[in-house]
Amino acid sequence: MPPGMDHLIPEAEVDPRRAAIIGAAFDVFCRYGFRRTAMEDIARAAGMSRAALYLHYRNKQDIFRSLAQHYYDVTDARLRQALRPGLSPQDALDAVVDAKAGPELEAMFASPHGEELLDANFSTSADIVRAGEARIAAILADWLASETRADRITLAAVGGDADALATTIIGAISGLKTPSAGYAAFRADCGRLMALIGRGLRR
Repeated sequence: MPPGMDHLIPEAEVDPRRAAIIGAAFDVFCRYGFRRTAMEDIARAAGMSRAALYLHYRNKQDIFRSLAQHYYDVTDARLRQALRPGLSPQDALDAVVDAKAGPELEAMFASPHGEELLDANFSTSADIVRAGEARIAAILADWLASETRADRITLAAVGGDADALATTIIGAISGLKTPSAGYAAFRADCGRLMALIGRGLRR
C-alpha cells in the first residue's frame, strides 16, 4: 500500500475485502497506469483470484470510480475537521489545500503515470468529480459565510458571494494539478494563490 493510502480508506468501509481491493488498486494504478492495469493485476495485489475480485467490482473502471469517491469522502472529512471558527483566512485556505492535496495525491504525483491517472479520473469519474468538487466548495462556502457574519473576514472584493468565491478557489486548486511538474511545485503554486486570496479576505 503506497504512502497515505491508509487515509484513503474510510472507517465506514464495512467490507474489509473491498478496502483491501481499493488499497491494492491504488498501488497498481500508480505503478502501471490506468490503461496497462488489468483486473488480474489488481486481484493478485489484493491476494485474491480474479473471479473473487469480480464478486466485488465489475471492471477496473468501477474500481477507479470507487477510488475517486473515497478520495472525496476523505477530503470532505479532512476539511470539515480543519475549518474551525476563528481561523485566519490564510490558515483556512492552507487547510483547504492540505485537505485536497493529501498524501494520496502526493503518491499519484510521484507516479510516472500521474497525468494518465488524472485523465482517467475525468474520463471515468466525471460525475463523481463534479459532485465531489461541489461538496468541497460548499464546505468552504459555509465557512466563508459564517466568518463573514462573525465580522472576522470580508467578502467585499467578491460582492459578498461566498458560494462563488469557494467554487473559484476549489476550481483553481484543481486546475493547478500538473503531475509532470511535481508535487512540490503544485503545493508552491497553491500557496502563492492562497496567499493572494487570503490577503483579500482580511478585514
